[in-house]
Amino acid sequence: MKRSLKKLPALLMLACVLVLTGCSAKTAVPNETDYQTRSDQYVQMLVSTDAAELEAEIENLESHFEDFEQQVALYPYIGSTGQKFDFTAEAYLSMLRSYEANLDEFGAYVGVKEYEGATVDSDGNVTYSTVYEFDKHDMRMSLEYNQDSVVTTATLDPIYSSAEIAQKAALNTLIGMGSVFVVLIILCVLISGFRYINMAEQKAKKGGRKAEKAPAAPAPSVSAASTAPSGTEPELAAAVAAATVTADTQLVAVITAAVAAELGTSTDGFVVRSIRRRNGNKWKKA
Repeated sequence: MKRSLKKLPALLMLACVLVLTGCSAKTAVPNETDYQTRSDQYVQMLVSTDAAELEAEIENLESHFEDFEQQVALYPYIGSTGQKFDFTAEAYLSMLRSYEANLDEFGAYVGVKEYEGATVDSDGNVTYSTVYEFDKHDMRMSLEYNQDSVVTTATLDPIYSSAEIAQKAALNTLIGMGSVFVVLIILCVLISGFRYINMAEQKAKKGGRKAEKAPAAPAPSVSAASTAPSGTEPELAAAVAAATVTADTQLVAVITAAVAAELGTSTDGFVVRSIRRRNGNKWKKA
């Protein structure tokens, strides 16, 4: 039993190796030479096309893609040559785009480096991969053919070394983490600024309450004695004098009526000539 347990890790490792080997194993196809020839022809077409011409061709196909797709579907032969067009419209445009996007990564074309072989899926589609050598980075071309030998998928990817892959991964990690920290710092600054906004609101509310509670200042009273008319304002002086005479006349009339009521006579029997304030007040003694 113990010996079986000791062999278990080795058996698991062997099974993993076999599974990985089976997944990546290439399949021998009867017409492999045809796939190789076609891949080489496509690469030669791409490397012989000028960058400006390639860009113009892509723009033209993108602007008239529906017409191009319909033409490929209805007339799968190139002109009157009788040669069949090997791509679907989408796969052909994808191949041109992929090559143009990686021109700077590839550099100058050198030649064929390795025919990696073909894989066949459950639907009978064949994917053939070839590695081509360029002076900067090698290129892996993978073309997927349907059962009618028409290319339905085309990918052209640069091959990076392990050091370059590690460097790109580290750079992507730094960029991702840096972006996260920058966003967190911005959020912290915004959140810390909310308290100042709250303080400003509270201050504004307190100022409004104080303004509501403050009493209105009383209007200054102007007495005839304290506001003496100046010589430069004759009309104002006359108005003040007339108001004073009117007030005295009303006071005399009130006192005359009170005396007449006290004596039981009419106001015609006597005349009030002067009024004087007494020093003593008998109401204070009550």
